[in-house]
Amino acid sequence: MIKKKTKKNKKAPRAKLHRSLKKVKRVKHNKKTHSVKNSKKTSLKKEDFSFSTNAIFRPKIRVIGIGGGGSSIVSEIGRTLKKANFVIVDTDIRTMKKKPGIKYFYFGQAITHGLGTGMNPLLAREAAEKEKDRITKLLEGQDIVILVASLGGGLGSGVAPFFAEISRNLNNVTLGIFTLPFKFEGKKKAKISSQVLQSLKKHLNALITISNEKIFKIIDEKTSITEAFSLVNKNLIESLESLIDLIYNPGLINIDFADVRTILKGRGMAAFLNSAEASGNDRAEKVVEKVLSNPLFDSNIKAEKVLFNITGGNNLSMIEVDKVSKKIAELNPKAKIIFGISKNPGSKNKIKTTLLITGPSSVAEPKQKIEKVIEPVKKEKVLTKSLKKLKIIKTKPVKLTKVPIAVEIKSNDNREMIRRSALEIKKAQEVEESKKLNQESEWEVPAFLRRIRFKA
Repeated sequence: MIKKKTKKNKKAPRAKLHRSLKKVKRVKHNKKTHSVKNSKKTSLKKEDFSFSTNAIFRPKIRVIGIGGGGSSIVSEIGRTLKKANFVIVDTDIRTMKKKPGIKYFYFGQAITHGLGTGMNPLLAREAAEKEKDRITKLLEGQDIVILVASLGGGLGSGVAPFFAEISRNLNNVTLGIFTLPFKFEGKKKAKISSQVLQSLKKHLNALITISNEKIFKIIDEKTSITEAFSLVNKNLIESLESLIDLIYNPGLINIDFADVRTILKGRGMAAFLNSAEASGNDRAEKVVEKVLSNPLFDSNIKAEKVLFNITGGNNLSMIEVDKVSKKIAELNPKAKIIFGISKNPGSKNKIKTTLLITGPSSVAEPKQKIEKVIEPVKKEKVLTKSLKKLKIIKTKPVKLTKVPIAVEIKSNDNREMIRRSALEIKKAQEVEESKKLNQESEWEVPAFLRRIRFKA
């Protein structure tokens, strides 16, 4: 028993030592884990910091071509401009020739049976309303939506306002680019396009209109049809590409999505978008002249908001920037102006300017002619007027009217009122004129003869 006790006593200090060593190891392990945790925390902070500085907001831009006219424009723009997302919307399955980089949104099978809408905007609208959920998904999550369509026909005229309405409800910045029909296409198409434009203004932030009739200003007799329309598309490509580049690419004085959203903020504003290049000694004067005068786009806009960017090489001077800026600012000194400057070493001797203007159209809408209808005057509506002397109220002669005219004739006591017909008025006028003539002839007689006559 004693041996056992001694064994136990011998083991006891060893057990205590073992326990104490374990505690020391735990402390060391905790210190290591604590230091590891601290190192993880510090590394996370560095990663977070590096992420926040490198992260750049890239807005989602979706360009949607509606109908035959809109799809032909967007399909050509989508070939060269790859920074935006392109979608073609149509009911006619025959036009769906798939091209790389372009998405296709086909709808209306139950109503159109894979064909067009036959210049019937109401039919197109009905087909779109049945696909509201799909259209909403197509427009969701976009920062800028650009709708492109030819107005006056069926699909573009019927669907474009519906897309614009949904995009507005999703709080997207929505810009519309629309072509208007030729004169030879008839008054019906012109009437449809004007009515659709009025409805689009309620939902769009801004809209650019291109009259097909203006194509004749940039072509000659030898220009083919495909080449003529391609010139319009090329102009749109250059302008849209320049605008999107401003949003994505930082500059010396930067223009970003927030600036574009500020310029497009509003409802139903007219817009002018153009881009131009020039070279040579007088390149500043040339480029500003080109960018302000695009023969295709409607430039009759009261410039309330102006955004422009000047891009040049390393030799871009401050005097050139000043010349371009002053000329653009002359559009409206009270306008809200946002400008940027970008450097492009590859441009060498060229200078490029991109201009976006929004504001109300300066062209007044034609006023409707109001035909004046003359109605017989009722007795109870005749008002008496006090006159000091006897007067006849003369009215402008009305051709081929047999309407009785109320005339007030008052004596010096301001009590009598006589209603006379047109014939009686004429007779009264003749009597008055004869009296005046007699009086004038009387005054022509010398004074001494008049006295003799009056005495007699």
